[in-house]
Amino acid sequence: MRKKMLCALMCLTMVAGLMTGCGSDGKSSKNDTKSDDGKVVLNVINYHVGTDYAADYYEYLFDAFQKTEEGKNVEFKFEEIPTTDSYNQKIKLLISSGDLPDIVLNGGNNITALAAESGKVQDITSYLDDDPEWKAMFSEQDLEFNSYEGKVYGIPVSKEISYIYYNKDLFKKAGIEAPDVAYSTWDEFYEACDTLKSKGITPVSMDSADLGWLSNLWYSALIGTAGDEGNTFMNTQYPTDYNVPVVEKATAELQKMLKNYTTADALGGKYDTMATHFFNGEVAMLPNGPWMIPDFKSEDKAPEGFYDKVGIMLLPGNGMESVPTPGDMVGAKDPEKIKAAVAFLKFETTAENQLKALEMAGLQPVSSNIEVPESLKESDPLMAEVLDIQSKATYTYGQNQAYWYQNVIDEFSNQLPELASGSLDAKGFCKKLTDAAQKND
Repeated sequence: MRKKMLCALMCLTMVAGLMTGCGSDGKSSKNDTKSDDGKVVLNVINYHVGTDYAADYYEYLFDAFQKTEEGKNVEFKFEEIPTTDSYNQKIKLLISSGDLPDIVLNGGNNITALAAESGKVQDITSYLDDDPEWKAMFSEQDLEFNSYEGKVYGIPVSKEISYIYYNKDLFKKAGIEAPDVAYSTWDEFYEACDTLKSKGITPVSMDSADLGWLSNLWYSALIGTAGDEGNTFMNTQYPTDYNVPVVEKATAELQKMLKNYTTADALGGKYDTMATHFFNGEVAMLPNGPWMIPDFKSEDKAPEGFYDKVGIMLLPGNGMESVPTPGDMVGAKDPEKIKAAVAFLKFETTAENQLKALEMAGLQPVSSNIEVPESLKESDPLMAEVLDIQSKATYTYGQNQAYWYQNVIDEFSNQLPELASGSLDAKGFCKKLTDAAQKND
């Protein structure tokens, strides 16, 4: 899941963003293979904590696994990190220097190749081949995306999609009627933004810190809906040349959005703050995925009744991000730990738990053959609308946190303030990305 999530201010102000914890009995040290009572100890760095969108689901998941036949002799030892950015930085540091946890949760970035090259994660191919029913849960694209040199290292736990959420009340206040599916062109979208702005309403949420998640989604859409050339570019892994007209044009459009249509604190701002603007009715539109829907009902994150104020549309030009997700990996070295960690990944991706993840955290099932029950459609009409709107996308495309080199993703985020201020033009921005990408050759 390349996706972001809203954390409480308490979490954001923790020193170094780190908090450590222990397992159920606290008897084992981090490096133990077995606890005093003979259980296999699995070390996990968990960022699904506090007010994270999936905190309740992962609390359920770890607990439920220990009640299964495969998990009854497993003890978890947790280190808790309350933001994805801090988590991703920690994992990258451990890849370069240190020991990875026994289960490496997907932190949203595609670090599969980086981890595989380091030799610190396990090849899971044989486990999939030995269990055809488990392997059938995933498409060839899912497994290929999580492979390195023909071997599978990651197990995806959901499907990544994103679109636009909009505030119905703000659209009504501006006298705008939202499209049924999407604005057919970006020019129509900009006209709506101009109308919102003329009524004193900030049109869109954008950001630049923590890899610029929201700005990344707008940028990916600008490229991915730009005809066959742009769509091909945004469906290509690890591009190395951004000095192409379709990307330069999209960059100029992104610059326009940063200058004219977003909040004053977008530059240097984090996703969490920008999402809060949307919850508070201070911004009309925000791009994101279905994992955000449970937050609309949360009394801790959104005003009462906010869920009913939210509508959904595709990106202009009928576009929708749709990519395989980077999967969870096994960092264990001891054979017993490896066996237990793989068992957890199998449990995590059962049909039952994929539906549980959808219900509790808004995570789209990775398997296309899972039928969504009617009861969910009745209890969560926004989620039902998400399931329906996916088939109406003309363009589907990837996004940079899934398909670009990590140093290019970092450069994108770092250079957004320069682009917004005008000290860097579209061509210069694309050259910065190209220079970063070509360092990987």
